[in-house]
Amino acid sequence: MENVASTCIQEWNQQSGSNRTVGLIAVAFDQRNHGSREVNALANESWRDGNETHAQDMFSIFHGTAMDTSLLIDHLPSYIFNTRDSPSIDQHLVLGISLGGHSAWQVLFADPRVTAGVVIIGCPDYLRIMTDRARLSKRPTYTSTSPPGISFQGSKDFPPALIRSLQKWDPASILFGSTPIPSSSPASPPAPSLYTPTLTQKLSHKRILVCSGADDKLVPYHCSAPFLHFLKKASDPHTGWWKEGDLFLDDRVYPGVGHAFSKDMLGDTVKFVNETLAGKMREATGSQAKI
Repeated sequence: MENVASTCIQEWNQQSGSNRTVGLIAVAFDQRNHGSREVNALANESWRDGNETHAQDMFSIFHGTAMDTSLLIDHLPSYIFNTRDSPSIDQHLVLGISLGGHSAWQVLFADPRVTAGVVIIGCPDYLRIMTDRARLSKRPTYTSTSPPGISFQGSKDFPPALIRSLQKWDPASILFGSTPIPSSSPASPPAPSLYTPTLTQKLSHKRILVCSGADDKLVPYHCSAPFLHFLKKASDPHTGWWKEGDLFLDDRVYPGVGHAFSKDMLGDTVKFVNETLAGKMREATGSQAKI
């Protein structure tokens, strides 16, 4: 993450030049229970690798990291800008890769101070991705019923308490609970009023870049697709039933890329960050231009 952070800073400084009125500070830190923060190696493993509490462990880890992000937003300014004449921090972006991508989705939904984000090989629908992983792992909690999977929710592999946590923090579960995501084929969902208040509260005027690998087997795009298609249909600036939300959502899938942060993803990330900051700089100089 340090390389991504330094690249974004370098590219922004080069693009904006000496006349810039907006600066970029990038903070990179380890996911909970990863790198310098690891306390339990087994908690990072999958069902196949012997971790019987895989679903609970993974969600609590990246949910904790999302909370850490908001905690840093609370307290970091008092360390780096601690005088009355210090510059103000008036925009926050979040970027995460893999588990960090899952965390980034949660931050975008939970923290109104975060107005833009880059989600790289992450997923906004934890129930869907873990149900799919239980199927692929042939967990008895998935395979023992007919049809398979009907009792997975609420089983020991996906306990009721975990489902309740999802409904508070997971983007897809916040919007839809455990019900199927409405099809994106109609011009509007069955009842837009069910979703408009939550979308407005969580995502209005935000900018999101989503980067997914077409060949990703660990976080497959098909687990994110229903949620992303719903959001794109809702927020389409011309035909969306929630176009007044002014959500910018750029959903990109990279052919031939697996569970990796590719060179093209990096290029698109830097471009997105630069465009987001350029919009803020135009606001700071009084221009009415809009990205």
